[in-house]
Amino acid sequence: MKKTIVIVLFFLIAFTSCQKSGIPLFRGDYTFKTSGNVTVKRADLLNPAVFNVNLDNEIGQINIAKLDGSNDSLVVVMNYLNGEIIVTHAYCKGKEIFLKKFKRDALKLSFEGYLNLGCEVEVTAKGTMHDENTLILDMVYEGETVIMANLVYDIYGDDIKMAAKRN
Repeated sequence: MKKTIVIVLFFLIAFTSCQKSGIPLFRGDYTFKTSGNVTVKRADLLNPAVFNVNLDNEIGQINIAKLDGSNDSLVVVMNYLNGEIIVTHAYCKGKEIFLKKFKRDALKLSFEGYLNLGCEVEVTAKGTMHDENTLILDMVYEGETVIMANLVYDIYGDDIKMAAKRN
């Protein structure tokens, strides 16, 4: 009986120690697609305006690597197909990754296909790994854009997902 318990405990320990978490789980090269929507709002008391805008689907490559000399930090490089490159840092807690806030200054929004706006937003993101090959990042965009004659519109979106598949 004692022998059986010892064998079962050995296999349980061996099985749980083989599952990745933290830096080893996230490190690697991925192909990604980002989608979602944002709200564009002008806070003018006389003429308020609110638009819900779908983000153009964006694709690209992402590389996640251990930061040299660090035991718990990662460097994340996102290379968008439109030429935008973002470098930020991240840290892991178990099976979650948290990206440091970063700026996107090449974000394009399209209103009904005829008005394209260049926007600057700050992005926060956290993600989880699925099946050790698919990273899903939940992102929040906050920023502003200027439309015609210096009209400033606030941008906010918390329904933005980046799905990244390990190469």
